[in-house]
Amino acid sequence: MSATHASARWRRPAGVALLAAAVALPAVASSYIVDVGLTIATYSILGLGLNIVVGYAGLLDLGYAAFFAIGAYTTALLETLLHFSFWETLPFSLAFAGASGIVIGYPTLRLRSDYLAIVTLGFGEITRIVATNLRITGGPNGIYGIDSPSLFGYEISSPHAVYELGIAFLVLVLVFAIRLGQSRLGRAWTSIREDEAAAEAVGVPTLRVKLLAYVMGALIGGFGGSLFAARFGTIDPTGFTYLQSVTILIIVVLGGRGSIPGVILGAVIVAGLPELLRFLNLWRIFGFAIGLVILMLLRPQGLWPAPLRRVAPPREGAGAAKPVPRETVADEILLDVRNMQRRFGGVRAVDGVSFTVRSGEILSLIGPNGAGKTTVFNCLTGVTRLSGGQILWRGASLVGGAPHRIVHRGMARTFQGIRLFANMTAFENVLIGMDHRLRTQLMAELLALPSARSEAADHATEGLGWLSFVGLSARAGERAADLPYGDQRRLEIARALASNPYLLLLDEPAAGMNPTEKHALMELIRRIRDLGVTVLLIEHDMMLVMGVSDRIIVMDHGVIIAEGPPAEIQADPRVIDAYLGTAETDEAADDAAGEKSLWDS
Repeated sequence: MSATHASARWRRPAGVALLAAAVALPAVASSYIVDVGLTIATYSILGLGLNIVVGYAGLLDLGYAAFFAIGAYTTALLETLLHFSFWETLPFSLAFAGASGIVIGYPTLRLRSDYLAIVTLGFGEITRIVATNLRITGGPNGIYGIDSPSLFGYEISSPHAVYELGIAFLVLVLVFAIRLGQSRLGRAWTSIREDEAAAEAVGVPTLRVKLLAYVMGALIGGFGGSLFAARFGTIDPTGFTYLQSVTILIIVVLGGRGSIPGVILGAVIVAGLPELLRFLNLWRIFGFAIGLVILMLLRPQGLWPAPLRRVAPPREGAGAAKPVPRETVADEILLDVRNMQRRFGGVRAVDGVSFTVRSGEILSLIGPNGAGKTTVFNCLTGVTRLSGGQILWRGASLVGGAPHRIVHRGMARTFQGIRLFANMTAFENVLIGMDHRLRTQLMAELLALPSARSEAADHATEGLGWLSFVGLSARAGERAADLPYGDQRRLEIARALASNPYLLLLDEPAAGMNPTEKHALMELIRRIRDLGVTVLLIEHDMMLVMGVSDRIIVMDHGVIIAEGPPAEIQADPRVIDAYLGTAETDEAADDAAGEKSLWDS
């Protein structure tokens, strides 16, 4: 048995054992230990919220304590000023924290890395400073007299009762976080963490998905803040400092980013270990810090790393859906490119390129390296903005469209360098390409309603069908990074086809393949066309180009120098000259031999 499978067998029992121990704690422990347990539960809730942002989506947030503060102050103000009950304040805590996630997320999530960290750090500090300076929040003294929650006439005020409330909150957040991680939204977050540009290019609306990560994390932070206010009956700005944000981040990183049991374990260590080290007095913080450094050196992936995402493909007996042919209008102009221009500084990478792509054809775009072919693809798919010209897709302009919207309209692509989601399975890679076609609402998916389960089953069956179409159904459960090179190329094609496109753009799909794989690729491209999917191909292998193309466009130095059927292109002296250099009269015989060798290669 592999280490991965062995690990999977003990993960769930260990998690259940941790939860059972937490529930049973009040029956066997002192009030002090129960109070420490409640602190661990609170940090676990906050860690699970930040784990959505940092672990699932791969973003960095150094101001997460702001959402914690918003939830706490909302509960405190509504209870003390408007005399709401604790339970009545919860929807408002969630709403204000979620709205804050939108306010901070929408304008800042276009930023990357260090800049995003600085902005979130600033948001956390601004929230604390506002709470310190507003009269309504009690200024630096905070808010006192927050009533204890009550349920069915029973006041939840004793340490044991508040602990039980905290565990109930933790279980709710656990279920929510687990369901999110298993949903298509969780799959989208993972794809962004793996390769954001590739995720956008296969149909994931990355800005919206990242914003949802912030909002979901903020909701949990606000939820935890309400619990904090109910626990102590008083709050002040010192409970929501930058140190709190860093502590929550340490919990996530220490436990293992993206790992739910890892977050719980991290909270146990960060919140519980310093209490066990109290006998060291002032040295306990120093010892704790040294311990953290040693742990991260020995286990940089975290103490309880997140397992490889594995969405099980349909059982073998269930079969795979055969791809349904695309219904298209014969000879329809799908793509009309008019005077496309793209400049990078003073360099004209594409200079006045015009062509059309008609439904049902295989059109190849060839030329020497640096001719501008991939720039054309990037302009078509929204990755690169045009400097001039027009792109019409079925009569409507594509200029200015985000890459994911272009995919949704029916144009999919592969990349010159393979860009799979390496740590996801082959099956999940294909599902990512299909997910934008699902119509089930997220809430229905989280609640596992019958309609959601039915659509997910159909979705999975179709995904396996696309893997079968490219010959990879037997490798559906394997990690994409572990597939042989040729299989990775075919998986990328399957992922693009899963979006159900009208036009498929293949960027050097034969690069790195052996002759046997190239012949199989030629057959695959023909079968793709037989499905009603039009193909626009960039390729250097002339045997493949001449073997599958209906038309060929030749580019050199950013302009089109020839266009026509393969036989005409093969004999065009401008094309020959672009590839072989200037044809001197006294070297005509040698040139002719070279030309034949090139086209036959």
